Amino acid sequence: MILYRGHPMLYTHKTLEYEFPLKDADVALLGIPFTSTETGLSVKHGPFFIREAIKNLPGFDPETGRNPFEDHKICDLGDVSVIPGSWKLTQQVIADTIKEMLEENKDIFPIFMGGEHLASLGILRALAEKYDKITVIDFDAHRDLLKDWMGEPFSHITWAYHAVKELGINLVQLGCRSWAEGEWEPFRERVKETMDGIGGPVYLTIDLDVLDPSVAPEVGTPEPNGMSQAEFFGLLKKVCRHKLIGMDVVECASRQVGTRTALIAANIIKKVIVWRQ
Repeated sequence: MILYRGHPMLYTHKTLEYEFPLKDADVALLGIPFTSTETGLSVKHGPFFIREAIKNLPGFDPETGRNPFEDHKICDLGDVSVIPGSWKLTQQVIADTIKEMLEENKDIFPIFMGGEHLASLGILRALAEKYDKITVIDFDAHRDLLKDWMGEPFSHITWAYHAVKELGINLVQLGCRSWAEGEWEPFRERVKETMDGIGGPVYLTIDLDVLDPSVAPEVGTPEPNGMSQAEFFGLLKKVCRHKLIGMDVVECASRQVGTRTALIAANIIKKVIVWRQ
């Protein structure tokens, strides 16, 4: 029997056994199922399958001896109502949602689930209104530093270009192994490839294609020769030593419950909650 806290006579099971109102929560889950510029497999249902994987996770973490789902007050805000085919309107919806979330609880740690990587630009635009000089640690197989894609400036493979140019973020890219000719050269002096010396507020974005396809096959645009689980989680633990202000896990292209990619995404979320300072 699972009781929804706050309504002891209502027998329900949401993403977690107990979910708290946003104003009382420490962590908030928010899906962004936008996929209109995706050039590979559809990632529209990523948030749904990640949630299903979270439901099936054991809460206890043997490494730390803690249960992050019991140690923290977590709420699931559902999915942003994206506008298919319109990034302009969708980014406004994302911004308005995040603004309202932070007005309700300025100390909340938001975890966004995608959906395509362009969502990260909308998230960062909203967070930049609250935080100065954000450092973004980006786990990704691709640079996403193109100015445009086939004439379209806003795409899942151009989001980082606009984040750097428009928002002036400090960008750290880990795991990149595929990019277009001429894409990387203009940013070699500006974008770091290690976490050495970073400080200030840190936002974490994880494109699941950073992992090798043998580990996470259901992603929008898989690339061979990716990170192993040991390499990835080792770096993730180091990221969590910094002052994290939020995170996203994007490009989950799972099409059924129980896939490896969704399970790894759920474990990433669990580990960040238990590891973060």
